[in-house]
Amino acid sequence: MKRLFAIAALMIAPSWALADGFCGVTDPAEVFARLAGSWEREGSTSVEGADTSFVRPARVFATRISADGVFQSGFVDSLIGEEVALEWVTPKPYDVDRVDDVLDATERADLADVLSDTRCGPEALPQLQLELPEFEGGVSVFGTITLVPYFDDRVLEISELTLRSDGTVLFMVETVLLQPAN
Repeated sequence: MKRLFAIAALMIAPSWALADGFCGVTDPAEVFARLAGSWEREGSTSVEGADTSFVRPARVFATRISADGVFQSGFVDSLIGEEVALEWVTPKPYDVDRVDDVLDATERADLADVLSDTRCGPEALPQLQLELPEFEGGVSVFGTITLVPYFDDRVLEISELTLRSDGTVLFMVETVLLQPAN
């Protein structure tokens, strides 16, 4: 009888009651341990400049997070040449409105639906960030990459970068859904 009651309760419970995700998790070691592994990415990139404006699919490359918070991606590795430690961000840069704004800019409002079964907003979720310093060279790229883990199998990656070369400045916003690699 107890088993039947438990099954019935699971069937009628709202989805947020079944999926706590990362709401209220404040221990960096726990977050890094839960995120450790390889991730697949899918999303969009918006690029804006004085004479340029387009949205395209985000580039696909390997992404990996270690249990001690080291972030490795094809993009970051190509710029810095090594993996980078994620920082625990306070104050948190993203609330519901700001996440909605970047999803709109990248024409990926559909990602809000994929993440909407959380019982809290991004301001109650951990936010991890790495800052790309400006490098001198032909084209410099600098800005931030922020990870907002909603669930163990769904992390929102938000990149806000500036690309600068002689006479050109482009602003790039990228929103990517990270999901565990198969």
